[in-house]
Amino acid sequence: MSGRGWAWPLLGAAAGLFWWASFVLGFLGEPSAVGNLRTGLILIGAGSMAVGLITTLAAVRMLVARRT
Repeated sequence: MSGRGWAWPLLGAAAGLFWWASFVLGFLGEPSAVGNLRTGLILIGAGSMAVGLITTLAAVRMLVARRT
């Protein structure tokens, strides 16, 4: 599969990661999200957002990169 062929599945994966991060971070409003659980939710949500952002940047780079 060429570089451009991998870009669209990567964008789909990034969208899934952003959805997952918003889902996880949505639990921060729960009364039971205190202490270590709150820290875990923040780490999982922020980590998913970071990987989603990196994946998006990689996919966009694949789509706009000039072939040589």
